[in-house]
Formats: sequence, structure tokens, C-alpha cells
Amino acid sequence: MKEPVDHILRPELPWRTGGGITECGYDASKVPTLTRDEYSIRLKGLGRQRAALLTCMTCADTATRWGTWDDDPRKALEREIAWECRWGRNNDRGVRLRDELVALAALAEAHSTEFRAHIDHTEKQRAWIEMKQGGKDISATRRTRGGL
Repeated sequence: MKEPVDHILRPELPWRTGGGITECGYDASKVPTLTRDEYSIRLKGLGRQRAALLTCMTCADTATRWGTWDDDPRKALEREIAWECRWGRNNDRGVRLRDELVALAALAEAHSTEFRAHIDHTEKQRAWIEMKQGGKDISATRRTRGGL
């Protein structure tokens, strides 16, 4: 009989709260979970092989392949879209994601001045950082993969 293992909680999109799932797709409220940071501490403390005895390896592998919203919002959305659309899921989470994207578009349209101002500010900030770094590409200094 297989011993139960801990699963790693998938990082949520910033506007979502509650109802989380694990990296391997389980409902997080029904299985023992830990965060990516907690798993990282476990991995450092026990080593890869011992941590594998206590942790879902699908979760561990998936956590290293996907970033978080803070790493790259495009990748976080890509993951959610792939999870809900590419593999033919038609469930509450997929419907919710569609509704959230429609709501975000409606908010951007309703507050177009603020939306454009935020984008302009971000572009100016990026240009200033690039200038300070002497023209170096800042995206090369960031982690491109998620994980631990």
C-alpha cells in the first residue's frame, strides 16, 4: 500500500482566492498540501531522494516547469489557459477563467485612462532600468523557469 504524500499547492492568479488546486491537479482542500516555499525548505533539508518519499513527484516536477505570476504573468496565464482549454476540460474552473478574462477586459475598457497610464508607467520604468543597466536586457537576468 502506498503511503500518502504531500502535494504542492499551485500558485493562484492574483485576483483569485480560495479553491486552490495542487500542481498535479487535485483539489487542495482534500489532500495534504504544502507551498512551494515549504517544499523548497524540505528539499534543502532532506535532499531530493528523501523528499521524494514524502512529496508527490508529479507536483515536484510540475512546480519546476511553471513560474508564478511574479516570475512572468504571461507564463502564469499560459498555464491556466492550457490547463483549462488544451486538455479538453469543461468544468467550473474553466468557466471561471473565461469569466475572469471577460471581466478583466471589461474593466480595462471601463477604466481605459487608468489602464493606459499604468502601462505607460511600466514602460517608462522598464526603460529607466535598462538605461541604468547600460542597455543590458533585464529579461536575461530573471529566472525564466518557475520552481524552486
